[in-house]
Amino acid sequence: MPYNILVVDDNDMNLFLLSKILELEGYQVTTAQNGIEAIQLAAQKMPDLALLDVMMPEMDGYELCRKMRQPPFSTKIPIVMLTAMNSETERAQALEAGANDIWSKPFEIEVFRRRIGELLTVP
Repeated sequence: MPYNILVVDDNDMNLFLLSKILELEGYQVTTAQNGIEAIQLAAQKMPDLALLDVMMPEMDGYELCRKMRQPPFSTKIPIVMLTAMNSETERAQALEAGANDIWSKPFEIEVFRRRIGELLTVP
């Protein structure tokens, strides 16, 4: 059974590109355009990995991450924040919210694929 990855981003093009990259790697992808939708989908599907955009309307990625670290979700789900801004403050906020890592956009596709694979195979 393929790994299920939740991708959350309010930008349609980002969702499309990330989904296609992941689907070509054989992953099952669930997408959401905001944090409220993401919480509902995550509760239904319990993803194996979540990729969360930092800046979104209604609920930003930090708040979404904090919510995904509470029941009924598993604290073991790897969560990666995706951001166009690359600052130490943002990195600290992501880690404080419970993210495993924060990656800067745009990223190199091969590095992205490798890092996803590593997160899903680490026990």
